[in-house]
Amino acid sequence: MKKLLTILLALVASVTAPGAGIVPEEALGAVNYDVRYKLGALNTKVATATITWEKADWKQQPAYHSHALVQTTPVFKIFLGSDYTADTYLSRNSLAPLFFSNPFKDGSRFEYVYKAESKEIESLAVKASGEAENKSYPLDGRTMDLLSLLHYLRFHTFSAEGSPLSMHLLMGGKSYAARVICQGLDETKFPDKPSERIVVEMTEHGLMENGSGNELLLWRSTGPDRRILGLEVALSTGTMICRIRE
Repeated sequence: MKKLLTILLALVASVTAPGAGIVPEEALGAVNYDVRYKLGALNTKVATATITWEKADWKQQPAYHSHALVQTTPVFKIFLGSDYTADTYLSRNSLAPLFFSNPFKDGSRFEYVYKAESKEIESLAVKASGEAENKSYPLDGRTMDLLSLLHYLRFHTFSAEGSPLSMHLLMGGKSYAARVICQGLDETKFPDKPSERIVVEMTEHGLMENGSGNELLLWRSTGPDRRILGLEVALSTGTMICRIRE
């Protein structure tokens, strides 16, 4: 299920961290999505996803906790693999990421610890055999995991000039270069919900495990709930589409 969660998770960089109080109460709670695969006349549901966003504490400091769960429909489990979960904690004052965990059913997992004091991100990749690999990345505000980026994106105000933002994404224990472009308001995709359209381009690697899907289209609500309304990524064959469930 690494493939589907990657599609669900939006990617963005920030110039400055949002200040305290930037997250409205309407943004809390759970949001449900349907994930569909489209190829020509074929348009079939392959998974559901739920992403929560709640107040919590992380090591005695105020934080937000997000839990993502992607559940593949029974028919497609043989093709897409088992369900997928991930958790992240972000500072309630700045929305800076604090900790990310991505466990798998076979016992392997990825973890990222964001250490503000030393300005580094500690990466831990543990295989099912128990073998572990440690790496470190700079804590520069432009490098973070996908689930943290999803929420950072919801509350970030893009610069008026609309120039691309360069960044690095932590996926599968590795760091990949990308850039993000906000194309402004889009009145056609979700006509009953004002939204902004964002394009994410991977410059070194695709969003999918096979390297395909280098461009992600994302729509975020401009309303007080700040929901991610939909995502689309073109694959080597077909398109994966994620839309918020009404």
